[in-house]
Amino acid sequence: MTPLLSKIRQIGLFLLLAHLCIGSASSRAGEAQDLLAQAFASYQQEEWTAAIAPLERALALYPGYAEAHHLLGLVLSNMGKPDKAISELQRAVDAYPQFAQAYVDLGFIYQQQSQWPKAEESFNRALKSYPKFLEARIALAAFYDQQQQALKAIQAHQAVLELDPHGVDSLYGMAFWLVHEQKPAEAQPYVDQLISHHPTYINGWLMAGSLAQQGEQVDKAIQAYQHVVSLNSTLVDPYFNLGVLYRQKEAFQEAAQAFEHVTKLDKNNAVAHVNLGVVYAALSKIDQAEEEYRTALTLNPQLAEGHYNLGLLYEFHRNAPQQALKYYEEYVRLGGEDERIQKLLKRTKS
Repeated sequence: MTPLLSKIRQIGLFLLLAHLCIGSASSRAGEAQDLLAQAFASYQQEEWTAAIAPLERALALYPGYAEAHHLLGLVLSNMGKPDKAISELQRAVDAYPQFAQAYVDLGFIYQQQSQWPKAEESFNRALKSYPKFLEARIALAAFYDQQQQALKAIQAHQAVLELDPHGVDSLYGMAFWLVHEQKPAEAQPYVDQLISHHPTYINGWLMAGSLAQQGEQVDKAIQAYQHVVSLNSTLVDPYFNLGVLYRQKEAFQEAAQAFEHVTKLDKNNAVAHVNLGVVYAALSKIDQAEEEYRTALTLNPQLAEGHYNLGLLYEFHRNAPQQALKYYEEYVRLGGEDERIQKLLKRTKS
């Protein structure tokens, strides 16, 4: 957000000379520029209070010194004084109306203060001053992301990618909002670029897995989620999705391993315990399946699928029809719609 020291010196001198005549004022310009550099050195060390005095002296020399107002605004913002920061940044752009960086920083503070129209206006003012200012493009795209304005976000991210074709946030932003707008085919090229140019970006692989899963490309989805867990083995969702996909392929051993990871990472995930029980049953591990179903119902007694699967286990694996009926009754009471179970319960009551 803040220019480098060399940039501060260049801009500071440029802005000063805009207000000065050549001659005796040059020594004062040099003094004010040195004060600005001194303040910036303190700013870099996060010594906010130490930065204020030299900035005030610089502004005493030249009240219209835009870069000094700008840096003072940033200092005050970091000191938790947003109203005063806004005033200083406004003075900066009043002194130098083309000061794009000051408009961006002003927009950030307005955004933090939930002053949304003023934030949007500030970012757009920056772009009016400097249409190819990448930071302003990124800030505006992030603003529209935050405001959940899908169409404006898409346009803003496209503008970022014109300047930075491999920008990670905008590649992801384009994919995210196109999926949100139910345009997965249009989202796919952005996801492909994202994982190609940023292979360690986890959200890109999660998006790739999700799109493949929605498109019933099971192997491609598995590959994407495996990449996710290779990057971060503490995430629950990719392991859960791997369990679902392996179960879909009837690769029950792999499915069991995936759901076991889920239950280790999230012991209170009742749905994962049910799924693990189903996989254990498919592997003829009936005792372990029963334990998982019971664990699920301990965590969530209202989980219809837990009652349903316990009923199946007692009906087909334990030869205990009365116990099965008890769980089937609860399953139906909770909204279960399996026609065979409903007919079975009617017959037992007639």
